[in-house]
Amino acid sequence: MLMIIRKGNTTTHGGSVITASDTMKFGGISIARKGDEVSCLLEGHGPTTIIEGNRNPDYHDCVIPVAFHGHQCGGGCTWVSSTVAVRVG
Repeated sequence: MLMIIRKGNTTTHGGSVITASDTMKFGGISIARKGDEVSCLLEGHGPTTIIEGNRNPDYHDCVIPVAFHGHQCGGGCTWVSSTVAVRVG
């Protein structure tokens, strides 16, 4: 079971998802994907992107890999999910 990342979820550096899917939602909130924008609150850092997503095509929004708990962003932080573990697909 995987814990999906959604718009507004936070990172280990205190940032959050800024952009997310227009078409795929979980619990009424847009899901985050590889390439979506992320804020970073660490001094000297700035906006970055999600650089990791699930490789399994069952976990893609169209062809874009979906981000899950523990996946990384360009600034070196990782994601913390606000959801319980769910079975997707």
